[in-house]
Amino acid sequence: MLKIKNFTLTYDEPVLENVNLSFKSGEITVLTGTSGSGKSSLLKVINGVIPYFQPAELSGEITYQGKNLLDLDMSERSNIVATVFQNPKTQFYAVNSTDEMAFALENRHLPPKTIFQRINQFTQLLEMEDLLNRNIFALSGGEKQLLAITSVACMDNDIYLFDEPSSSLDREAIARFKKVLVKLKEMGKIVIIAEHRLYYLKELMNQLIVIKDKKVTSYPAVDITDDFTKTQNLRQLNEISKTELIESLPYQKHSKKSQTLPESSDLICQNYCYKHRDNKDNIFDFNLGLDKGINFIIGKNGVGKTTFLRCLSGLNKTFKGQTFYEKQPVKPTYDWISEVVQDVNYQLFTESVWSEISIVSDDEKVKKDALTQFGLIDKIERHPQSLSGGEKQRLLLAMAKASNKQIIALDEPTSGLCRLQMERMIEDLHDMAKTGKLIIVVTHDYELIKNCSGNIIEFVE
Repeated sequence: MLKIKNFTLTYDEPVLENVNLSFKSGEITVLTGTSGSGKSSLLKVINGVIPYFQPAELSGEITYQGKNLLDLDMSERSNIVATVFQNPKTQFYAVNSTDEMAFALENRHLPPKTIFQRINQFTQLLEMEDLLNRNIFALSGGEKQLLAITSVACMDNDIYLFDEPSSSLDREAIARFKKVLVKLKEMGKIVIIAEHRLYYLKELMNQLIVIKDKKVTSYPAVDITDDFTKTQNLRQLNEISKTELIESLPYQKHSKKSQTLPESSDLICQNYCYKHRDNKDNIFDFNLGLDKGINFIIGKNGVGKTTFLRCLSGLNKTFKGQTFYEKQPVKPTYDWISEVVQDVNYQLFTESVWSEISIVSDDEKVKKDALTQFGLIDKIERHPQSLSGGEKQRLLLAMAKASNKQIIALDEPTSGLCRLQMERMIEDLHDMAKTGKLIIVVTHDYELIKNCSGNIIEFVE
């Protein structure tokens, strides 16, 4: 059993106070709460990132099998605790996907036969043999997430930590991840998941821990009902199907090879073609038209959704194609489009929240209103990289609003957002749409789509 006793975590001020929790072997615990409430911080204390890499003051005990984890160094801790971080790219060491899965096992001096047995076991469980021997840099965000999950599952540690693991996963990939969770439970592992999206965990979790106002409260799984989630302002408990969405919102399938040229769309992407250097096949080769308002792009991991946004904004320099906005040719650059990318750390450059938003606007009122809208006005002096994952996401959303550009592109914008923050973002999307902006949202979050009116475009093979 993992026990946390009288634990307090303090940065400049307390984040968690007098925490008392227990986690049993063969059980899954879900941590939830608003972004910035301390979910990720608690995981980082358990795995040792705090205080070894992120300074903080700690008091209390975190014990496992008679040992206080706080007294162990990182090498000792790593033999007990395995982690999939909020941004899986931060934990990759290799370029080849198979080498990445083998990396930690090789460092533990396991025999090659054992290494390949474990890799084969979990790649088969995840049905991801197609991701073996791939260039990691050519994988989609969801594929990278699955790779990170598989890599840590192979380690056979006692404690497994997952930080927002569903943020980049499609429904098929989530189903694969659930198989891993079932396997870890069967193996008697302690599993702790920091997550906002609860629907895929309701039948697997044994307890839910809600973090609010520096305090934690534990609830058994039997108490987690629809009424409970509404009262606690948590994300929806029941899964939303694609059928449910397309019955209520405008919907179209769009083939990666569609050559139909739109005639009257506000934004026309003509002869868009892109492929990775190590891939013989095009990721897409199509024509696509989008109109002002909110446009949701959905589809399986690896189908080209994020790549399309990168081409549209000019981040992918080698793609072929022409772009027209309101019948005028435009060059894909950040001069005309505001994009919030999937990995938000790539877009934060300055020393404070205020200086960050000042990059996109000189209007004091506009900047303050945007930061207030996204609950960051009290953090203007904070370094952007000191924010939680959800807070970073909200900062970039505030910057997109303050930029006053005509096209807004968002890649998985609800990653790290709780229910109330998602609802605020929906209100802001509607407000921007009313002003005539063209908004593109790449997402796997059906709860977002259900609660926000817009057009659905599904990318298909």
